[in-house]
Amino acid sequence: SADVKSSNERELATGLAFLVKQSPKQFLAETMGGLLQHVDENTLSYGEIRAGGGDADFADLKLGDEVEAYQNAAPGDDLNLSSAEIEAFQALSGKASSAIEAQVRKSLLARVEAYKKSGLDGIAPYDRGGEKSSPGADLRSASEANTAAKKGVPSFYETLIGYPKKPEGFRERFTWMRYNAHGKPVLILTHAFSVEEGEAFAVCQRQFYVSGTYNSEQAVAAFLPVQGGTLVAYINRTSTDAVTGFGGGAKRSIGAKLLTSQLKDLFGKLRKAAVE
Repeated sequence: SADVKSSNERELATGLAFLVKQSPKQFLAETMGGLLQHVDENTLSYGEIRAGGGDADFADLKLGDEVEAYQNAAPGDDLNLSSAEIEAFQALSGKASSAIEAQVRKSLLARVEAYKKSGLDGIAPYDRGGEKSSPGADLRSASEANTAAKKGVPSFYETLIGYPKKPEGFRERFTWMRYNAHGKPVLILTHAFSVEEGEAFAVCQRQFYVSGTYNSEQAVAAFLPVQGGTLVAYINRTSTDAVTGFGGGAKRSIGAKLLTSQLKDLFGKLRKAAVE
């Protein structure tokens, strides 16, 4: 592992490197196919959002006790919602849980469509009550911090910044996930994409919407061919309002150490599962 400088005051950042006994192409197929979700016990449910898909892609998304939070939707940090999303849920006051779940699926699909159309600029900010928190701005900050990619794989860097522009050798996958984040179920929209460079790959996993606990997450990695398999060089940048304000530097340092520990455990399981 390695210390990584945060790109803004809301960001936890860490770097890891590890060896996988598969070729880059094989390991990419495993990770793009959902292996990470399978090995992470915090994954409660997930599904793929297909090209040209719609509400049916979210048919398996079922809410638990978090329905109550949406019934009481309001500006603040209990839920990450835009002003328009809050209004939509407030209009359903007194309605059955099924109506709330239907609106959740509708809101998630709208976020996917806006992101596919406009990239980072299409990500609606969260209404904190009197102020906004912008996951799009945080993801842009995280992307601009990838100076190594800018020099070494400019087409990948340009995609980080300028999606939906797509270079040659581009592959992508969209998924939704209901995930246990620090004991709280949250909903996550993820865009995973890769750019091929010879036998190597530059890879991004971007959580462009998270319903609570933190704001967004972007992980970038290089899958490099080496003797014995693939060297994975990985940087994770997670945005959270919990590390701002007084003592922010100490909070980010402690948070980054915790994040590193969690990722080491997860990638240990991933590496083992990939070769079984």
